[in-house]
Amino acid sequence: MGNRLLTLMSNMFTNLNLTDMETCYKVMTRSIVDRLDLQSKRFGIEPEITCKVSRMRARIFEIPISYHGRTYEEGKKIGFRDALQAVWVILKYFRWEAPRGDVGGMTLRRMERLAPYNAWLHERFDAALGKRILEVGSGVGNQTRFFVDRERVVASDVEVHYVRELKAKFGNRSNVKIASYRFPLAPADRGELAAEEVDTIVCLNVLEHIEDDGGTLKDFASVLPKDGRLVLLVPSLKALYGTLDVHLHHFRRYELGELKRLVTEAGFEIEKIRFLNRPGVLGWWLNSKILKRKVLPKGQLAAFRWLLPLLKLEEKTDPSFGMSLLVLARKA
Repeated sequence: MGNRLLTLMSNMFTNLNLTDMETCYKVMTRSIVDRLDLQSKRFGIEPEITCKVSRMRARIFEIPISYHGRTYEEGKKIGFRDALQAVWVILKYFRWEAPRGDVGGMTLRRMERLAPYNAWLHERFDAALGKRILEVGSGVGNQTRFFVDRERVVASDVEVHYVRELKAKFGNRSNVKIASYRFPLAPADRGELAAEEVDTIVCLNVLEHIEDDGGTLKDFASVLPKDGRLVLLVPSLKALYGTLDVHLHHFRRYELGELKRLVTEAGFEIEKIRFLNRPGVLGWWLNSKILKRKVLPKGQLAAFRWLLPLLKLEEKTDPSFGMSLLVLARKA
């Protein structure tokens, strides 16, 4: 146990790049400052800023300035107690997820750690992907990582902090473009995407966040060639709509027939539509409708990996209900 703790702390301090912590002036962009949500007082603010900036995947630069620090005789106040406090703050924030109130950010961070589930979900549509992919709403890249080796990938998100993180993770790949397209599309963005010649659009748990979902689906069709592919995942069952959906800023959940109509009217021919994740329905209903929670608890999401054997049963027989609806379609 002692060795494991030492290894954990060693990795934690290494990943934080503590040479950037006890510095003099700190200059940050507004998008970084707005997400810091600082809680510490006194000198604990230094490691808290370092932890959070590191978790945001922000690039850090050190530049020299002229500075003459105070001595203890002149009033310097940092002592051994402050060092202990710094360690405590690091332990508290080194796995920081998102600012309080950013339920979407917290949920994406927690889903990021469910690698087996993310891989299982990807396997459900991998065969439908083409060579040139536009991913709408990439978030922190939970699914992007599975297809970044394709010929061309345009990973798009409207949130500045997600775009920054996507650039940190995938921006060094010549075949990957990190962008920010808001749907329904502006004419200039439509033209830019048409020039990318994408043959597949992947939109996972994003359409429910867009008020004009019908217009967005038509925009998807407008930038795809004939027989271009659509992979669409949305939350299902309107009866499940509750506090979790509200705090995730969902406009809606979908019923099977309604989704079929929307996708077809947008100009797509549906090849397959099916429910996914039957085991998750009870947990969502309990947390969202009964307990009125704002975000799914960490423990429940962590325990979800133990439900994978139940999910694998869905590979043999399509369930008659589930947490989500998956659509695989082609442009007519």
